[in-house]
Amino acid sequence: MRKTISIAFAGLLLAGNADASCGAAFCASTNDWLSLTQGVTQGWRIWGQTEYIDQNQLMAGSKKISRDEISEGHVETKTINRNFLLGMEYGFANEWSVGVALPYSNREHSHVHESEVESWGFDGLGDMRVNLRYQPNNQHGSELKWSLNGGLKLPTGKTDVRNADGEKAEHSVQPGTGTTDLLLGGGLAYAPLGLPGNLFANLSAQLPLYEKDGYQPGWRTTLQAGWQYPVSGKVDFLLQANFAKIGRDRGANAESDETGRTEVSIVPGVAYAWSKKLMFNARIELPVYHKVTGVQLAHDYALLGGVSLTLD
Repeated sequence: MRKTISIAFAGLLLAGNADASCGAAFCASTNDWLSLTQGVTQGWRIWGQTEYIDQNQLMAGSKKISRDEISEGHVETKTINRNFLLGMEYGFANEWSVGVALPYSNREHSHVHESEVESWGFDGLGDMRVNLRYQPNNQHGSELKWSLNGGLKLPTGKTDVRNADGEKAEHSVQPGTGTTDLLLGGGLAYAPLGLPGNLFANLSAQLPLYEKDGYQPGWRTTLQAGWQYPVSGKVDFLLQANFAKIGRDRGANAESDETGRTEVSIVPGVAYAWSKKLMFNARIELPVYHKVTGVQLAHDYALLGGVSLTLD
């Protein structure tokens, strides 16, 4: 079961996470720790994930507010994110693998600007991510395992989506950011003799390298920690806690006063192994703490589902 689960999530660090002031969001959950239990396996691993995130709750700082409490002429209303992630990882050596992940989003966004309702609805490819993973192969018999990741987010997504009236969506809603970002991460997995399953921790960082058209997205760091508990030979229970810190967007065309946040969430889930090569999973991300800069939209929950396949 552990080998099968590892296939499902080996590339999720590539998907990263994104929470913006008014829209573009991906779930913060990553489970790269699961691949630690098996190390780098030569050949292909293919995975897919779908996400649903409804950002409809206005927040100021750590407090939920209503539209009536805002005196400004611009008020965010909602953003619905339906994300689809496709990833592939190829083990080309005993200790090295390379991966790629491509996001696709169906997004609805609306706000009120000077008493006029403006809305967008579009589908589009996001920014591709490539990643290199290293894990020593001499630690497979050890209770403690570790790996390191590094890569780039490439500016492949659109940054000029407009609505039917020709209005361009805010930078934070666009499918892409227009920048190349540095991706760094590392994980630990520990299987103590007196405890079933695995404990884990994973730290990742995303650092934009430059500004494009007067816009640079905020840096972000994410820490995940949790427990994988075997329920039966085919079913595992997953419980994870996430801490995410996102810096303010920068540049002349950025909304610096209404971007940047701190978020803590818990993520329970279950994984089912259909066979040694095929696995399904489902999770729910539940934020328990938000603190935002200015006034921003937040979500009360996010739904995730995934499937994975190993190719010999």
